[in-house]
Amino acid sequence: MAKRISVCIPVFNEAANLPVAVEAVERLFRNELGAYELEIVVTDNASTDATWDVVRTLAAERPNLKAYRFSRNFGYQNSVFAGISFATGDAVVELDADLEDPPMVIQRFVEKWEAGFDVAYGVRSTRHGPWLLRLTFSLFYRVLNALSDFPIPKDSGDFRLLDRRVVEVLKNLPERNLYLRGLVSYLGFKQAEVRYDREPRIGGASKFSFLHYLTLAIDALTAFSKAPLRLIGILGIILFALSMLLSLYYLSGRILHGTPLPGFTTLVVLTLMLNSVTFIFLGILGEYLSRIFDDAKGRPRVIIRDSVNGDPASPYL
Repeated sequence: MAKRISVCIPVFNEAANLPVAVEAVERLFRNELGAYELEIVVTDNASTDATWDVVRTLAAERPNLKAYRFSRNFGYQNSVFAGISFATGDAVVELDADLEDPPMVIQRFVEKWEAGFDVAYGVRSTRHGPWLLRLTFSLFYRVLNALSDFPIPKDSGDFRLLDRRVVEVLKNLPERNLYLRGLVSYLGFKQAEVRYDREPRIGGASKFSFLHYLTLAIDALTAFSKAPLRLIGILGIILFALSMLLSLYYLSGRILHGTPLPGFTTLVVLTLMLNSVTFIFLGILGEYLSRIFDDAKGRPRVIIRDSVNGDPASPYL
């Protein structure tokens, strides 16, 4: 009996790109991966264009394509998680509809999987986009890896293959603010990297704004590093030491040389500095507390509004 591989495609306003992506995946499984059974899982994050109509048209001709439409936009990471959760394959691959991650790389993922690896993840040797954004990504991955409590592969994304047993463990994690590439690293198992060159989008503009990237970065740092919390204590000690040294400096100048103590300007500068540091610390604590609050509420990651060729056991996940 042929092994089944599920290819999960999260979409948001990808009406033009989705048919191209589905055809590219099917072509791969007709040729290079013809020995495997293909399942396609599309998760639509409440698109506002004709994406869902396109999905239904594609699914009507393909019983192996199942799709789920959410009641609202629950975010990219939750959409990826939902696709992985609804997949039934022996291995599960995440692929974006813009095809910046070439489908042909899936063949190399499968080779690693058949060689005994539980996870095969893509590492981007090159990527497209403004140089400042690419530099920011590169720096972020290195900072995250330096601060994380365990190694997270640099320059990796959500383009990866997961063995079924990894999927089952991942599905049962309780976290609500997801950073999946970190969670997959956290799980361990036997993992292998596959390096590849990223391609330009096949059409349209990226749905990720700077704010989305910033939110994802905060989720990553707060989920996998205690360094910001430790930084509060370290800076508190440093500021206390500096304040004591400054006090001794002014006091010695007054006693030994009769130097007048600076007044209003010094007080204003110190007050502003300490207040700004305090608010930064409160912001860091607030980010950690907000994530604890989200996990405590236990609200669903996604709510299913409609589905095609797939009937979820529950309308929410």
